Amino acid sequence: MKSHLPRIAIASGFFTLLGALIFITIFIISEYNLLSKEHAGLFPQHHQFPLANCDVGSQKTVRTFPTGEKQAASVPVLTYHRILKESTISKQHYIDGEINPMIVTKEELEKHLKYLKENDFVTLTLAELYLFLLGEIDIPDKSVLLTFDDGYKDNFVEAYPLLKKYDFTAVNFVITGKVTKRVQPFKPKEVQYFSIKELSNACDVFDYQSHTYNYHRRENSVQNIEVSYLNSRTDDEVTKDIQKSIHNLNGENLAFAYPYGEYSPSTIKIVKDLGFKMAFTTEDRAASPDDHLYELPRFNILAATSFETFMEYVSN
Repeated sequence: MKSHLPRIAIASGFFTLLGALIFITIFIISEYNLLSKEHAGLFPQHHQFPLANCDVGSQKTVRTFPTGEKQAASVPVLTYHRILKESTISKQHYIDGEINPMIVTKEELEKHLKYLKENDFVTLTLAELYLFLLGEIDIPDKSVLLTFDDGYKDNFVEAYPLLKKYDFTAVNFVITGKVTKRVQPFKPKEVQYFSIKELSNACDVFDYQSHTYNYHRRENSVQNIEVSYLNSRTDDEVTKDIQKSIHNLNGENLAFAYPYGEYSPSTIKIVKDLGFKMAFTTEDRAASPDDHLYELPRFNILAATSFETFMEYVSN
């Protein structure tokens, strides 16, 4: 009588191979869906980012700092935009022969973070800065708030790992309408923004706040001068745009960053009426309790900012 074991083994091997092929096919289809063409237009204004796991975390805490040490009278708030590795910078990143001023290399950012860590600086949370400005808590003399504007994808790819490495937190002021639904491959030559998955994955470091929904734009005024939408559009239009961003952010409205640092008394009223507790400009100086809460200054860290200038900023 002939044995059927070889035939059974062959059949078993066939079905194992078939199962593996089906798994690979499903994986490829899933990966294709993940990286396929992004939705057209803006992130839906009526949707919210799925950030349920971000409700609590180190970026939301208010710590009790040791007393008896020298206390801060002011806090340097640093602002970064795009972060790219030196090796990925190309001609697309130059404007009229000069590198885009909003780009800081990953290598330079690490120098900054390493300096802060080695010199015992504390990176504040937004909540801690707010209470300090109200005079309700004391903070160490070597305190700093790190902020990033616009919500660029490179903030997740390049800056986020460095912030984790040095155990720092930061605020990311996001143009919420630019957020993508799907994760896209990182292309340093292109201007890309956070995906909702990346927002969720990085919320242990980043506190997300509003930089408008779709009004981080300029248009020509009657005098043919470029003016921020926050100053050129009606109060009702500006209010509705910022309301959309708050909704996208699940109601987060502790702080607002004025696009281009441009605002007016009516802008301040809108931001205040929408429940924001403070707002940031682009004036280069440290923030203190003497400042108006809706006109808080920040130091812009740009491509041309030398390391010596950076050290001067944080020594304020």
